[in-house]
Amino acid sequence: MGKWSWLVAAALVCTMAQPAKAEDDVERVRKVLRDHPEIVLEAIRQQGPAVLEVIETTARARQKELERVRFAQSLAKPLTPVLEAGRASLGPQNAPVTIVEYSDFLCHFCGQASGTVKTLIENHPEDTRLVFKHFATGKNSIRAALYFEAINLQDPKKAWAFMDGVFARQKDVSEKGDEVLDAIAKEVGADAKKLAEDLKRKDLADRVAADTKEARDFGFEGTPVFLVNGAPVRGAVPIEILEEFVGVAAKAGKAANTP
Repeated sequence: MGKWSWLVAAALVCTMAQPAKAEDDVERVRKVLRDHPEIVLEAIRQQGPAVLEVIETTARARQKELERVRFAQSLAKPLTPVLEAGRASLGPQNAPVTIVEYSDFLCHFCGQASGTVKTLIENHPEDTRLVFKHFATGKNSIRAALYFEAINLQDPKKAWAFMDGVFARQKDVSEKGDEVLDAIAKEVGADAKKLAEDLKRKDLADRVAADTKEARDFGFEGTPVFLVNGAPVRGAVPIEILEEFVGVAAKAGKAANTP
């Protein structure tokens, strides 16, 4: 047994021999480690990968806990995005949880997140509603957003199919712009003549610009971002994280509506 093992064992023996509060036990071990830091170094040398795994696991758990606390605090002071009629959305209008998504059609992580959040809506068809908004900053990102809004005027289902097509061909859209966007619009069955006319509509351009400004005014810097009943969730988070936060938001909403 190495020197560090003997020292830790001695600390544990002292703990067992002197019953006390849990914090006293921990303090005894800490004292040993403070007095003999070589214990930690030897442990790392002998069990390096295992020690690093413990550190990383602890850090991830700590980060998740911080995110939970931050989300709960945000629910208490929710952001209030503009949700005008005619927006592309999935799920019932009166769902207890509304998810507002700020997305960029040429953002790789937005493509990942799009599938995740749509799966979430499918898993909770009565309890969740998704409203799609734009955080478009590049030329072709803005063009893709305009195409989406114009196609949504024709048929929301075609607009969502167009979204999937753009996310699947981001590189082509980024390089060739309207040429590829026209092709995807044709593939989903959009009326080309009406689309060409609607792409010139000022109100659609204003909507895309207003969405982007709203995202920036909220302090968002990257995409995607989700507002779950007004509480921000940043990044392409795993579905289990969204599931958890949706559950928290639903419970908070029920509690707030209980007399």
